[in-house]
Amino acid sequence: MNTIIIDKSQESVTTKSERLHTRTQTIPLRLVDMLIITQSVSLEPKTVLELTRREIPLLYLSKDGRQMALTLPARAKNSDLKIAQYKATQRSVPLAKLLLKEKFRSHAAQLETHGIVIDTTEDLSALALAKSTQEILGIEGHFAKRYFSRYFGLFERKLTRGYRSKNPPQDPVNALLSFVYTICYHSLAAKLYMRGFDPGISYLHTPFRDHFALASDLMEPLRAQINGFVAEEFLQRRLGMQDFSLKRGVYLKYNSRRELWKRLKPFMDGLNKTANNQIAQLKKEILSSDEATSE
Repeated sequence: MNTIIIDKSQESVTTKSERLHTRTQTIPLRLVDMLIITQSVSLEPKTVLELTRREIPLLYLSKDGRQMALTLPARAKNSDLKIAQYKATQRSVPLAKLLLKEKFRSHAAQLETHGIVIDTTEDLSALALAKSTQEILGIEGHFAKRYFSRYFGLFERKLTRGYRSKNPPQDPVNALLSFVYTICYHSLAAKLYMRGFDPGISYLHTPFRDHFALASDLMEPLRAQINGFVAEEFLQRRLGMQDFSLKRGVYLKYNSRRELWKRLKPFMDGLNKTANNQIAQLKKEILSSDEATSE
């Protein structure tokens, strides 16, 4: 997915002659798979309609990055896949187990890059015996607590309180984790939608309101790569306390976010490759279970 990010004050976006135009650049629409813009960017309804006609999702960010909204093209395709998705909810437990096996593996590998060993033997044994998604979520929660107790130990004490916090995040490391998680979650939801999935039909997380629960499912194995990206931002001193505001929670400052995009975009491009493989594997599992049911 080729993501275009426009985060500049007093910028405007239009479409003309099969191209996306800003004040400083022109991009062929055929090269745009997703557009991320902030509320300071001017975008007329006719431009939104043209972008969605071209099946280009839009992710809007508030100026402070605390709120996000996703606009998706109107599509009524791949009904067979959506039906197969629904039928596969009867196999939620084995599908959820596949996701968490990969999560345990990827998170252990991420810590190992910093010389930290976390034993997943008991987690995998408990996962194999689990009979319900509620049990599986409990196992995941226990693992996540152990994982983050080691992960947060990588950073200076002033950067983290040592535990996962959100809504609002309470320290710079949690603030960046939440920001990147949310960007990638919306990107994954758009990718699923554009490929014909219903992002609200899930196998591990419980759908509610506007929650794209299937995106949350597929995020679980991907979080390790995001955690690695966030760790390097602080360990390489690309970001520090000075890059975050401390009012009603901790959030990345506007100018620091604009600098972050330069590193986040190539990271997301790489993450998309892993996401594509996961989506392809999920589709294979769903359709194979549907064929087995039909027989």
